[in-house]
Amino acid sequence: MTTSLKYHPMSIEKILFNSPGKITIKIEDGRIFIAPLKYFPELKKLSVEKRKKYTIVDDRTILFSYADSVYHLEDFIGIESKWRQR
Repeated sequence: MTTSLKYHPMSIEKILFNSPGKITIKIEDGRIFIAPLKYFPELKKLSVEKRKKYTIVDDRTILFSYADSVYHLEDFIGIESKWRQR
């Protein structure tokens, strides 16, 4: 018996900073990814209020108003090398 899984692209619904030292990414399909901010030093330096100033572009890219870096969903779920293949 074989089963096949359909690919469903993930879209970011919202970003939260409700756990100290962590970033929470809520996906539109209900999944939640939590990553330590220690892997994102530019974001870690920002106050919580400045972190909350962000824009989601193309459902998977995050721009923070007070940071120069461009982040992709894949950066937060551990497959940062994959975002270039989209």
